[in-house]
Amino acid sequence: MLHAALVVTAEKGFGYVVVGDVISKAGVSRKAFYEHFSDFEDCWFQAYETAIDVLFSEMVAAAIEADGATDPRAGLGAGIAALARNVAQEPQVAHATIVDIAGGGPRGLNADRVTIERWAKLLLATWDRSDASKATDQRRLAALAAVSIVTGICRDHLVAGTADELPAISDQITALMAAVLA
Repeated sequence: MLHAALVVTAEKGFGYVVVGDVISKAGVSRKAFYEHFSDFEDCWFQAYETAIDVLFSEMVAAAIEADGATDPRAGLGAGIAALARNVAQEPQVAHATIVDIAGGGPRGLNADRVTIERWAKLLLATWDRSDASKATDQRRLAALAAVSIVTGICRDHLVAGTADELPAISDQITALMAAVLA
């Protein structure tokens, strides 16, 4: 049901999805839906959190595999490559979590802000190899700018229907982010 909620959101837009769309896409009964969720928004935001957690896990795993602890640039590149592959492979889920999140009103905008801040802290911790909570305002702003670069590029490609091109430009995205973090 979580995946179905994101897919139908990408197809119809956040404000136009109803519980019936989710249960139809998921192939479950209305009763089954309400055994797990109180309403569409409850389902959608659980789906959003799950998708973001999976994405972050894949990015961190790729960064670790690339020895990001000793080479932050390699770790960043591997993480961005993982993100680009994920967006290209699951464009509807990515569209829902990157583009359609804004349709979730204040709750959606807050969830997006929390995700961006979480990613920026993770980025600072790996790039600077330090406690992100002790970063200067300038470093926090640089990390937020770096995250905004990649989310903006992903958003543009998702809206244009060209998410499949992201893996080919992941090195360029990494270079832009690295320049901001330098």
